[in-house]
Amino acid sequence: MAQGQSRADVSRDLERLTKGERLAGVPAADSVSPGARSVPAGSTIHGTIVARGPVEVSGRVDGSVVSLAGSVTVRRGGVVTGDALSVGGRVIADSGVVLGEMRSMAALPTLLGAAPMAVPVRSSAQRVTDAVRIVSVTFGILLIIALGVLLFAGRNLDEVVATIEQRFARAFWLGVVGQVCLLPALALLIVALALSLIGILLIPFAIVAYAIACAGLLTLGFLAVARLVGGAVWHGSTGGGQSRALFALAIGIAMFFAVWMAAALFAWSPIAVGVLRAAALAATWAAITVGLGASLQSRAGTHRRVASAPRAVELAAWQTPTPVAGVVAARRHAAPAREGR
Repeated sequence: MAQGQSRADVSRDLERLTKGERLAGVPAADSVSPGARSVPAGSTIHGTIVARGPVEVSGRVDGSVVSLAGSVTVRRGGVVTGDALSVGGRVIADSGVVLGEMRSMAALPTLLGAAPMAVPVRSSAQRVTDAVRIVSVTFGILLIIALGVLLFAGRNLDEVVATIEQRFARAFWLGVVGQVCLLPALALLIVALALSLIGILLIPFAIVAYAIACAGLLTLGFLAVARLVGGAVWHGSTGGGQSRALFALAIGIAMFFAVWMAAALFAWSPIAVGVLRAAALAATWAAITVGLGASLQSRAGTHRRVASAPRAVELAAWQTPTPVAGVVAARRHAAPAREGR
């Protein structure tokens, strides 16, 4: 049993030597000497010598010499046409000739290297669980961002929503142009800053600020589209205006993430997940494009002309002498005309 185990170890070591050290002509495990080995003077051995002990070469070896547990010594008159490797020892060329490389290793694992690690294979249930977790976490983060936008930039969001309602086509095409010009605009900004010494120092900060600004515009635009979609589906009248906006925004975001969640649930099927992810990506891209165009058109919601424009109904309310809705004015009784005398 010990001999069989040792032979298996030697076979494994020889295979790693062949692949890791790229030694040619490595012998079989049966021909590896269990102890010291020597090549007497005047003799010639064709092929690589591998021994589990010290090796002394006084003759000629047309190949490499490897000692797995000892030193390799090339005496006077000895010739090794290949490499001389020693594991746990040294390579000594005692007036001998080694035409290849002379290498010494402290231990066998260092020489052979670690065995390749097996790549873990995830099951279908694990893939579905991971995909659902990613979608859920992203949905939660976006809801938190939406709440912050409503609290601190509600008027800006209203302006972007109004822009989408009144100028949808222009917002879409402006969003497409904006996406195409994102990288060229950054390149122009870097070139403009590079013209001066102070500008060169400000380039890293400008890149970070530009990335934050782009992310803010994209997020604001997507939230505006989500609120518009959610408001079209949910017509709630309870609560204040901010509460209704929050409900509409949450429903709109949930509608977009429903497609992503469906794709996550079908992660076990490559065809189904590909189709669903393509649909989710197309819907998300369309929403981001329209939202980006509206954000650019309204200057991130700071251009109040669209949201503050008077409505047609409001104009009719003060232009009409009689109220449009309310109590009908009572008739005035006219006095009967008197006949002339």
